[in-house]
Amino acid sequence: MHSETYGYIAFGDDDLYHRGALLSALRLLHFTPHARITIATDRPQFYAGYPVETLPLSSDQMAEMSFGNRYVFGIKAGGLIELLKRTERLLFMDTDIYPVGDASKGFARISPSQSIMRLCEGIPAGYEIENKGLRLGDYRITGREVMWNSGIVGVHRANLPALASAYELIEHMLGVVSSHTKEQFAVGLALSQGGRKIAPHRLPLRHYNTAGKKAFARGQIARFFRDNGDLPLDQQIESSARLRLWRGPLDLWAQRARWRF
Repeated sequence: MHSETYGYIAFGDDDLYHRGALLSALRLLHFTPHARITIATDRPQFYAGYPVETLPLSSDQMAEMSFGNRYVFGIKAGGLIELLKRTERLLFMDTDIYPVGDASKGFARISPSQSIMRLCEGIPAGYEIENKGLRLGDYRITGREVMWNSGIVGVHRANLPALASAYELIEHMLGVVSSHTKEQFAVGLALSQGGRKIAPHRLPLRHYNTAGKKAFARGQIARFFRDNGDLPLDQQIESSARLRLWRGPLDLWAQRARWRF
């Protein structure tokens, strides 16, 4: 079992998720050359030839993880558990998260009693979960719990039972909460119970998880692999660190049709 692992979960037909995970992994290798990286994926062949480990996800596994294809983000919750089974400390990132520096110091902040997540979003709106009989183990959910964003999750293997409890809670929430954020609500709640706490990550990590940012990044990433995909690995790693994924004024102007006033 590894002591420290960076993890991603990438699945589906949209290449952006797979390319995003691979680009983020290449940038990790630039800033942290000896990083150990595992990608849980239904397309392990996509990563052939790259210095990453893959954790294959079959269609049957993904159907089970998503509660019979009822909630796709169940695959993320289930995938987190499978990734964590293979390491002592896991630093997980969504595929639209990418490093701009050395993120390895985050592992020192992961312990059985502390996890790190992207940010606290406060009490979620529109949940209406009070008096619905929802429980996380012995804890009765009141509706006053805060939600943590799970785009980044740093967690210790000792918290596998907590993640399993979160996964069970997600299934109970399916008929109660319509929002797609059930997964991150349950994970954050589970990791903050029993004397445990969560801290914001404060690592050199950025994202492109809004519609405009994602549209810009899609083109940049596609061009990167078109121009660099056949180059030697060391050149791909070097080039990945120079790729601009943030939008400048001209890029924003080009996207002006997306603006809403």
